[in-house]
Amino acid sequence: MGNSEYIEIIKNNKFEISISRKSHFSIATSPYYAHQHGLALDIYHQISIENYHVISPIAGKIINIRHLYAPKPKFQKGVAKEYLILIENIYNKEFLFKILHVKPKVEVGQYIEVGDPLGTTIRNGYFAYWSSPHIHLELRSPENPLRAREGLKFTLALDKNLTKKADGNNLKNKEIPIKIKKIYPEFILCHFPNSFYGKIKPIFGVIGTVDNKNCLIDGGIPQYKNGIAIFSDKINKIKDSSIFLDTNYIGDIKTTRENLAFFNCERTKFFLNKEEIRGISLFLANFIPYMKIIPYKINQFSFTENSIQYLSMVSN
Repeated sequence: MGNSEYIEIIKNNKFEISISRKSHFSIATSPYYAHQHGLALDIYHQISIENYHVISPIAGKIINIRHLYAPKPKFQKGVAKEYLILIENIYNKEFLFKILHVKPKVEVGQYIEVGDPLGTTIRNGYFAYWSSPHIHLELRSPENPLRAREGLKFTLALDKNLTKKADGNNLKNKEIPIKIKKIYPEFILCHFPNSFYGKIKPIFGVIGTVDNKNCLIDGGIPQYKNGIAIFSDKINKIKDSSIFLDTNYIGDIKTTRENLAFFNCERTKFFLNKEEIRGISLFLANFIPYMKIIPYKINQFSFTENSIQYLSMVSN
């Protein structure tokens, strides 16, 4: 597509997925099977707690809409409903797109393009209290479009080089200054120092290191127990290696797939101003993405936006 307001994050001769240049996205910032195995994308038009109108990341024909029950949420303004939208891929009919967490404004039989209105986000009992509204998107086969564990593999449309935002600080075993950007009772949005970010064109993310090779880190650490390291090219022979954020250990590589490495991070703990937190959520974007601080309880901290606070981590 030629619209400069969007970036293609997945593209081949069979399908493409595009997001607004203002959106965040993630593969691994979720506890569910499809994300833990690199088979789904979560797309965030904004990272807040409020629902919003959704624009479509794909083009195709609406072929099925299902209204489903969901667990009753344990937070306010949630619903005990889920919506599933199936969209036929216009490039190759051997692929479908499955979308969740969006109350649809489209109808079966309707054709949509990237950027068209799709519906409104919802938050239900599948969400944690700190989970922001988003689009859950999977690539599926027409023969098995619905089952949670049957998503198809995809590859991000990335450049072959990773560039660092700035030189590293090597803050091993030291407190990391973070800039507080937005504060919600459920979570805090912030930025690391510039030296913690890198870019594999067209996406920015937090830099990690595996066997002296740089990558981008995606995931909820350690609250979702696992994360994904994204490399600029196909990787081999790094199973059982460790992954580091700056020079701090955060987990161990378990498996790899093309340019993705899947790691376990259960041994890592994070502290904000020396007070333990549940963890951090990392995202990807066409700009320096937010990091989300997840406290153990609502309104755990009482500082102000645009202040500098200090993050630290330890490993068992």
